[in-house]
Amino acid sequence: MDWLIPALIFAGVGWLAWQAQRSRREQLGAAASAGLDIARDLSHISPALQRTALWSLAEGGFETRVVHNIIARNGIDISVTAFDLETLRERRGEWAWLPVEPPFRIGGFVSVVICELDRTFPHMLLKRAGRGDQLAADPVIGTTNPFVKGARAALGLPPAYEAELPPTLATQPLAIELPEHWRAYAVSVDPIIASEGLHDALTQTKRRDLVVELIDSLVIVYPAALDVSGADAFADLVETALAIVDGLRAGHVSPRGVEP
Repeated sequence: MDWLIPALIFAGVGWLAWQAQRSRREQLGAAASAGLDIARDLSHISPALQRTALWSLAEGGFETRVVHNIIARNGIDISVTAFDLETLRERRGEWAWLPVEPPFRIGGFVSVVICELDRTFPHMLLKRAGRGDQLAADPVIGTTNPFVKGARAALGLPPAYEAELPPTLATQPLAIELPEHWRAYAVSVDPIIASEGLHDALTQTKRRDLVVELIDSLVIVYPAALDVSGADAFADLVETALAIVDGLRAGHVSPRGVEP
């Protein structure tokens, strides 16, 4: 049995190397499909990200498949970053819901696109109806950490918690007209949310369960319940985010409100 420990160490090192190569291939594929470049981390993103509902639901996490570039679109340069986020809650074997009406949750792995613009927004969140609204519990079997989830269940620990609602968001949806299946949360109504360009972009977006957060100079787009599998779907999420940015930029705020 003298060979057992070295064999286990060798197998573990081989598995880690295979995982690293797999992650690298996925990152290269995502970059090529989305027209972006490989990025090391999220250090270039505004700290405003940490004040979002996404960050509250995730309690931070671990990013993979990070890609970034400056994209010239309709006459301006847009900083675009896309990545997969494994939430810290997922590592702990739990999940959370956002205490708005109606509430929604995000998955343990979330694919995110962040676009940075040359204007600022008050904090707003738009949510399209979908699976996240069901607040369905995660299965113990078939997840990435069944032992952690199983141990929590055995100890009688709750599987889910209410996330802290950012003080810049309201619990009730805004009483404004939005495309079918969409709702919005904010402390006050920014005229941009009523613009025809944004409404057109939301109407054309067919991805269910999509969340759009606006905060400071960031436009953050992510499907709530599931991450995006495959390079082509990842690129499609990037294009969806850019289409929403186009809609936001189609109107501008004047003393009389939003004009085309």
